[in-house]
Amino acid sequence: MINNPISSKRRGTQNNTIILAILLVLIVGGGIYYILQNPADVPEADFPDPTDQGTNTPSETHNIPDFEIILTGPEGSTVNLGPSDTEELTKIEMEGGLLTSAGSIKGPYNYTGVPLSEVLTLVGEITDSNSLRVTASDGYSMVFTWEELDGDFLTFNPATGDEVEPQEELIPVLAYLEDGEPLIEGQGPIRLVILGEEGLITEGHFWIKQVTEIEVIPAIQEYTLELTGAINETMSRATFESGTECPDTLPNHQGVYVDEDGGIWTGMPLWLLVGRIDDTITHTANAYNRELADNNAYTVQVIANDGYTVELNSSFVKLNENIILANNLDGEALPEKYWPLRLVGDDLTKGQMIRNVAEIKLVFGENTNQTTNETSEGVDVPDFELTLSGEMTEVMTKDIWMTATTCQELQHIYSWTDDEGNEWEGIPVWLLAGRVDDDNAHGPNAFNRELAATGYQISFIASDGYHKELESTVISENNQIIVAYLINGEPIPEDEAPLRLVGEDLTSGQMVSALERIELIFP
Repeated sequence: MINNPISSKRRGTQNNTIILAILLVLIVGGGIYYILQNPADVPEADFPDPTDQGTNTPSETHNIPDFEIILTGPEGSTVNLGPSDTEELTKIEMEGGLLTSAGSIKGPYNYTGVPLSEVLTLVGEITDSNSLRVTASDGYSMVFTWEELDGDFLTFNPATGDEVEPQEELIPVLAYLEDGEPLIEGQGPIRLVILGEEGLITEGHFWIKQVTEIEVIPAIQEYTLELTGAINETMSRATFESGTECPDTLPNHQGVYVDEDGGIWTGMPLWLLVGRIDDTITHTANAYNRELADNNAYTVQVIANDGYTVELNSSFVKLNENIILANNLDGEALPEKYWPLRLVGDDLTKGQMIRNVAEIKLVFGENTNQTTNETSEGVDVPDFELTLSGEMTEVMTKDIWMTATTCQELQHIYSWTDDEGNEWEGIPVWLLAGRVDDDNAHGPNAFNRELAATGYQISFIASDGYHKELESTVISENNQIIVAYLINGEPIPEDEAPLRLVGEDLTSGQMVSALERIELIFP
């Protein structure tokens, strides 16, 4: 019998295939056995997380503290907003800070929260025919226009406080974390903040602590109030409304008048508005200049938008809680015939209750020195700016400095005589530190003694960058370490001007000339 070579080849191939299959079974089976016996040695597959889309993603864990906010929609429907309701909302993590009514800067800080615009979708569609009232647990509230909800806010440079134009959009955010931590007591659990990629500063009255209620209301009308006096200001609706409910500064800013029909008019006592423009101190407990009022240094004109004017004596207006510039009647914006503001009060005649108020104007007597650029000795002081930086930031202009030199509440000017008999005059460092060491900027208790005792450094920086540091315990209530602006009654010479650090027990190297910045460095 003759063997077929092709059949032999086929049988050989089949045999090889069977052998290869057996080997593969043994290899795979051995691998599976090894994996089952050694699971820790198996590398994990690196699959992408479909929910991971970066910082602004709705599926990340928020770590939000417990809270409840009542949302009221445009048709009156309500939703009780809590942490679980925000899980599907975009998480925002950006920077922002605020400018207080006293002119101090806080921040910028990094905040985490959810955009207000997305929260509002839970109660229906919001249009340009709506505004928004946001209320805090202490009753403070602020009304936001449609434009503000869309990010239209004044912005300021966080380092200088100068007004700047934002290059990136601003977003109102309901924040629950500040620098990665829950908001401190008194601010949270939820705070409305204004954030952006640039970390710019916005006006503080829009930053609402302890938010408890958000209500969609019909669109409000904007207005401004012109304040004309020793300085001028165009006050916005938002600033006026914030002032009527100012929670941080005494005295109480809200005035109330009940008319003969039981109507309740609320607004701001007129004398507080006068205090913003009677001199260069615009907003502190000492802003209202009592001496000028006592001396009848000016009359107060309240002017309607048609030019009609009511004139009041300054001593009559002085600290008078019964003369109010009202913006609300029975909790609502004034009716059109009175809008936007009306002067009311128990101490006024009906003829003095002027409506449609557009301007408050102080008319000073011919011999009244409204502002001064000179010392009491008649010395002309050149312009300067001194930046104070700590818990807050303030750019102290010459006008603010000169006003401080005449403060009646606390002596600000002290002198120190050097070894050569030169007399230096200026403001003690501890008083300047007290303006920025916490949020109490002015008054007998402005300097935080407890904080100074725990210890921090104060850096004195010249215009060329030269700097020296002193300990807070050294300057604490020490009236012999001063920032001087005069030597022997004259402005400091040009090579050391405009300000110089001088004082008892300081070395010549520590006496920084051409001083332009004081910075508190906390541990």
